[in-house]
Amino acid sequence: MENKFKANREFTSRSIWSDWREQLKESEINGLLQRLEVMDREVLVDWLQWYNPKGNYTDRKCMDNGVKPLCKSKAVEYTYREILRNHTKKQFNSISNGPIQLMFNN
Repeated sequence: MENKFKANREFTSRSIWSDWREQLKESEINGLLQRLEVMDREVLVDWLQWYNPKGNYTDRKCMDNGVKPLCKSKAVEYTYREILRNHTKKQFNSISNGPIQLMFNN
């Protein structure tokens, strides 16, 4: 049986692929869940592993650590959660980096 993920490995190493992953990370929240549900499980797992290299997302890492491999619904959930976390961090940083004005009423 042919492994589609390994066959596409050389394609994933190109810079255009990382641009795609960056675009997914920065994508709009509106309609994101629907877009993720359409994607292949392997693509979602690859994105998760790229975003968090220390995580147990690939089938190999899951087997090595005695964890069940991610199903597609969990991959969608984790990807959605990571992108939301990224947007939340970005919003917090944009607020906290702004000018601060202290007002004292004496």
